[in-house]
Amino acid sequence: MTTWYPGIMARTRRLIRENLAVVDVVVELADARLPRSSRDPGLEGLLRGKPRLAVLNKADLADPRMTRRWVSWLTARGERVMAFSATAGAGPSKLLGNLWAFGGRRRPGRSLRVMVVGTPNVGKSSLLNRLAGRASAATGDRPGVTRGKQWITLAPGLELLDLPGVLPPRSLANEGGYGLAAVGIVPEGTYDPGAVAVWLLEWLASRPSGRQGLCATYGDELLADAAPHTLLEMVGRARGCLAPGGKIDRERAAAAVVKDFRDGRLGRHTLESPPRAVQADG
Repeated sequence: MTTWYPGIMARTRRLIRENLAVVDVVVELADARLPRSSRDPGLEGLLRGKPRLAVLNKADLADPRMTRRWVSWLTARGERVMAFSATAGAGPSKLLGNLWAFGGRRRPGRSLRVMVVGTPNVGKSSLLNRLAGRASAATGDRPGVTRGKQWITLAPGLELLDLPGVLPPRSLANEGGYGLAAVGIVPEGTYDPGAVAVWLLEWLASRPSGRQGLCATYGDELLADAAPHTLLEMVGRARGCLAPGGKIDRERAAAAVVKDFRDGRLGRHTLESPPRAVQADG
């Protein structure tokens, strides 16, 4: 796997360049479970000089302690950042407050215009719908739902521009790549679900909170054998993923593991840590 939606990615970069001059602020979304890998490093140069707010979306699915550490680490780097959940909590009012804080940058007599960018399936449309309080943007559980730009009026004097997701080509043959597949940022068909599920089971089984989630979901006997491939077989048995003859359907079992993780059934987990420790638990 080398590229994902190459035509759409190139068009999105062009749309960003073409519309930067007409917006006042850029909101860059990342997945709170992968705060670094789910961001496109190429946007740094593309957006240079434009006021920006980094939003760690889907925070309700991430480890809250790790989210605080990431917010502190990114803030220490000079970024303006906040955690957000499009499905729970009082996030919309806090996010709107952060956006209005940039109000002094808008041109006289014109609405504050905000561009929303991020990787595919990071939750841009869901965030916009939560802010608007209605289904104003197309949403889906697969990458690439937003195909073109769309302006959305959130409130008098506040307009948001939604763009398709952008993500640079990269290999899935590493932890960052497996993590992107696990949270659903890369499209199905570009990775091996079995390999991702085995990696995910191994990652969870190596951590107390992960083991707790696995046992609560699939049964305490799951960790009697900690070998990842054996865990996948046991998940298949617990989930009833059986092929003719009573054999485990590993493909269905792998899909069940990935879906359970994405839906938060295995607990709240963050798949990567900040590069250095930050005291942020106070």
